[in-house]
Order: sequence, then structure tokens, then C-alpha cells
Amino acid sequence: PTLRSIVRAFVTVYPGAMAMLATHSLDTPVLGLVARQDGGRFDLGQVHARLRSAALPTPAAEFGLGDEFAVLGSLVAGPRALARFAGAAAANTDDHPVVAYRAPRITYAPDSLPRDRLVALLGELSVDADEGVVAPADASWPNRLAAYRLARDRFIALGRGVQPSADVRQMLAQVREPLLSVLRTSPDFRPAYDPLLRMAAALARIDAPAAQALLSDLVQLQPARPEAAQALRALAAAAR
Repeated sequence: PTLRSIVRAFVTVYPGAMAMLATHSLDTPVLGLVARQDGGRFDLGQVHARLRSAALPTPAAEFGLGDEFAVLGSLVAGPRALARFAGAAAANTDDHPVVAYRAPRITYAPDSLPRDRLVALLGELSVDADEGVVAPADASWPNRLAAYRLARDRFIALGRGVQPSADVRQMLAQVREPLLSVLRTSPDFRPAYDPLLRMAAALARIDAPAAQALLSDLVQLQPARPEAAQALRALAAAAR
């Protein structure tokens, strides 16, 4: 009910609003409500240019928003889905601050885990193909964006069952094939690429051949990213 009231207040002011995942954390998920002042849709070229030129104190890539796919692929609800989600909820306003009264309950007396609430929320939300983003000249881009969003949802579902371990081999036993499968769905989905790259670096210290095999998989699935190929060359040089 709290989130519905927040959304109702936002879409009252910005009817063309959309929702995006600001992080992929399952323990501290963050949902952002965004809109253009002119009520228009987001443009791929403008997002790309803004990411390259914005003088931010902390680079956007450190928040997982390194490219236009990361930004637009994080959209989880279009205007129609947000309107349905808000429904008849009372808007949170200065003279009717329902959130101030309701929000503490989920902190002090939670009835579910944040990850479970996130998955349930994503099940209620959607982005229609004609919402939010101006169609680019590149005809392949809509399919790539759809694949990115599918990979994102699979990545989140995968994370629900992972048991953290300091042993890189135990972690890889849980996540290697599922994360590679996510990358096969969308090679653009960096949140699946980066943890495998880090685990390969850790694995190289104890099992260089296994690390080499993992890095080779990453190179094959995403040849446009240079990091796995660079790590492979470093492994080969160290073995001489």
C-alpha cells in the first residue's frame, strides 16, 4: 500500500512516468520513478550522450549504469502499468502523509523478505513495446533491449537461491552455468558478466586452467568486452 500511494502521487504530476530498478541488489532493492518534464519518451542517442558528458561526482558505471542498455534496460514499468499499479490508492501528499505512517511497519515488523517483495512487484509491472523509448534507427536495438530486460529478470530470479560463500569454487558451482545462461540471453547484460570475471580472477590463484576455461566462455559470449580477453593474455604470460 505504501508504494502504491507513492506511485499515485508521482503519476498524478507526471502521467507519463516510468519505473526503473536503480540497483540489482536483492537485499536492498531500489525502485526509481522517472519522467521527462515534457512528457516525452527517452531517446537512445540522448541517453548515450548524457552518459558520456555528464560530470558526476561518481561515474554512472559504478552504479551499474555504464551504458544506454543499463539505463533503459532497467525500466520495469511503463505509464500504463504504473497507472494500473497505483489503482485507487490514496496519493501521498503533504496534508495526507500516508507513507510516514505506514512505511516503518515494513522495517520493524516485516512480513516478507525484500527479495521476495521485489520479485512479486516485478510480476505486477511491465513495459509495453511502444512505451518510454523512441524507436532508434538501428532495427536490431528493440530486440536487444527486450533480451536485456529478460536477462535482468532471470538474473534476479537466479539470485534468490544463491547462498554466499567465501570459497570461489563453491560460488561457481552455484552460479557459473546460470550466469552464462543469462549472458546467452543477452550478451549486453553486464551484471552477469562482471561477477564471473571477478570470480575468474580469484580462481586463477588456485586453479589457472579452470579460470582459463571460464574466461574463454566469457570471450565467446561477449567478444565486445575486452576484460576477459585481457585476463586470458595475463594468465598466459604468467604461465611462461
